[in-house]
Amino acid sequence: MLLSLVSRNNKVFLRNKLLVFFSLLSVLILIGLYAIFLQNLQVNSIAEYVAVTPEIEVLVSEWMVAGLLSIIAMSATLGVFGIYIKDLESKTTADFLVTAASRYKIQLSYVISSFIIGFSMTFIGFICCEIFIVSIGGEWLSPIAMLKAIGILILAVVMSSMINLFIVLFINTETAFSTVSTISGTVLGFLCGIYVPMAVLPSAVQSVIHFFPVSHITVLLRDVFTAQSVEKVFAGNDVYARTYKVDYGVMYEINGSILSSMTSLLFVLTTIIVLGTLSTLLFRRKYK
Repeated sequence: MLLSLVSRNNKVFLRNKLLVFFSLLSVLILIGLYAIFLQNLQVNSIAEYVAVTPEIEVLVSEWMVAGLLSIIAMSATLGVFGIYIKDLESKTTADFLVTAASRYKIQLSYVISSFIIGFSMTFIGFICCEIFIVSIGGEWLSPIAMLKAIGILILAVVMSSMINLFIVLFINTETAFSTVSTISGTVLGFLCGIYVPMAVLPSAVQSVIHFFPVSHITVLLRDVFTAQSVEKVFAGNDVYARTYKVDYGVMYEINGSILSSMTSLLFVLTTIIVLGTLSTLLFRRKYK
């Protein structure tokens, strides 16, 4: 029964072209902003430290796609939960309860669907980003770096599913869900340090970003994607390289100390466990 529900959710999502479009709307906005001014803004900033080279464009593009993939994971998984809200409001969930399916199985089916579709769309995005990077003169990620990136993407989708599950348990109408989706798409770009460089933000805002779970996915991906290009662009200029990484959120500096990748990884895993537990407790309380 669970597999049938998951299959049904996947088909409903893919058939609804409008739902798929709005799930990727924030991604399209980010690509548009990048093409219009974000790329030139960062290239000009890097040019203050080193001579302008073709590698700079590659570095900036790698920086951008890392943020792009973290947003796809959030947006795609949230879009799947739109099916849950629609079923709830249309009483379709009540119809399912007439069958042998329990509330827990029904809810679990949405979570599994969000992971399947979220990872599928994120992985497709990853492949497209890699092709784009190579097309502008960059290099394919090494096999080890590629495995790291895919592992991070899996964590991104799992965490995004947990975050979105927790959020939608407070929502009961499609109107409210649409509002949340719109706000989420706008806020993600800022809280992942994509629209505005970390260095120009007030310290209070930087602190919020440091404790925003999705931003740690972005940092982990940036570290993987930009590693080779940073060495090429800032060859022999370790001070400039460090300044760039901190200013543009390739790594986080808190109270003068650099946050390690392992710390970001543990933060992500903790978020998954905590939100998974809270969502289970909230679901039980809501339908006891």
